[in-house]
Amino acid sequence: MKQDYLLPEETTAQYKARGYISLEEICPPDEVARIRQILMRMFENKVGYEEGAQYDFASRDDPNKPQTFPSLHDPSHYAPELLKTAFHRRALAIARQLLGPDAALYGEHALLKPARVGPETPWHQDEAFRSPDFEYRELSVWLPLQPVGEINGCMQFIPGSNRYDVLKHRSPGNDKSLHPLECCDEFPRASAVPVPLPAGGCTVHDMRTLHYTGPNTSDSPRLAYILIFNVPPVYKPGLRKFDWLEGRRTDSQVRKREWHRRGGIAIEVMRRLPRARLTSGRWVAWAAIRAVSKVWHRAR
Repeated sequence: MKQDYLLPEETTAQYKARGYISLEEICPPDEVARIRQILMRMFENKVGYEEGAQYDFASRDDPNKPQTFPSLHDPSHYAPELLKTAFHRRALAIARQLLGPDAALYGEHALLKPARVGPETPWHQDEAFRSPDFEYRELSVWLPLQPVGEINGCMQFIPGSNRYDVLKHRSPGNDKSLHPLECCDEFPRASAVPVPLPAGGCTVHDMRTLHYTGPNTSDSPRLAYILIFNVPPVYKPGLRKFDWLEGRRTDSQVRKREWHRRGGIAIEVMRRLPRARLTSGRWVAWAAIRAVSKVWHRAR
């Protein structure tokens, strides 16, 4: 695979039409092994837990019980070498091809479904988690660090759902202390397409594309590493309302706010500076507006 990875025209056309694509290889085998080792070590040591970066995606956090679905936001904050990889380089090249030259890394996510007990991730659109006061153009590159199929929770998509508006979502059981959101609107579930992949392959999906992963019923853990890219969102206060975000308060949000109050906010700013595009006026404006909007919309 070439270092500067470019998609053929038919693949970019598929992405625009279906809202997702899959690639058989984006990350070389030695890197897959190294990334997996780094992430598994961070999960074993609960890295980032006290800062609110690591949490149980499916259940309330309980430090005295094993996590049912361990999740870690921005693992490169604790292991910067994760962004010095062919995977990151190639994913960024794909993002700039699909979103434009101003695309940049927005965030990362590592998700571990334990063997035999890792739960499903409900049908959802990524944009449903985000502030309704912005217009977005964003995609996610989902990298499995072992082969994936329906038995252990491969990605599944609704083709063409990238052209939908943001549908109605809710917290499972209407419990707003939980992290997941599930789409509770009508959509053609029967048209779902599972996407099995080898280790080191990937899916790329638009933030409005409906997607789901099933439970891990296999005898091995299922680990995925996701890179999220976007172009500067456009601030449009009052554009719409996401009722499902109002009053949402997860255990990790509580820990993160407490950590920020103890001085963690300065640490987080320093961690984010290396990926900040301070040479671009659009990115500087977005960062400033986002910071102000977070202050004024704490309840979300």
